[in-house]
Amino acid sequence: MLQNQSFLIKNLTDLEKLADFILPHLQPNLFLLLQGDLGVGKTTFTQIIARKLGIKQIVNSPTFTLCQQYKIKDDYYLNHFDFFRLTLSDDTSLFSELTINNLNIIE
Repeated sequence: MLQNQSFLIKNLTDLEKLADFILPHLQPNLFLLLQGDLGVGKTTFTQIIARKLGIKQIVNSPTFTLCQQYKIKDDYYLNHFDFFRLTLSDDTSLFSELTINNLNIIE
C-alpha cells in the first residue's frame, strides 16, 4: 500500500521516477486519479505509464472521446479517462463496466 509521498516534478526525468515508483502498485480494478491544471502533464504521465506497461500505441488525451482503451494483456486494459468537460449532472455510469478488471487512469 502506498503511504503519503511527495514528489517535486521539475522535468520529464522526475516524472519518469514517479512512474517507476507507482508502477509496481498498478493493478486491475485500481483507479489512479490525476488532478491538475491544463498542461501540467497528466496525459504525459499517462503516456509514460502506458509505455512502461508495454503499450505500443500512441496515447493521446481522451478530452473529446472521454475514454481511450489500450490493451495491456489479453484480458487486461488500461482505460484512460478525461472527465474535464463533464459536470456533476453527467451520467458516467456507462463507463462503469469498462473499469472492471482493468487499470483506470482518470484525469
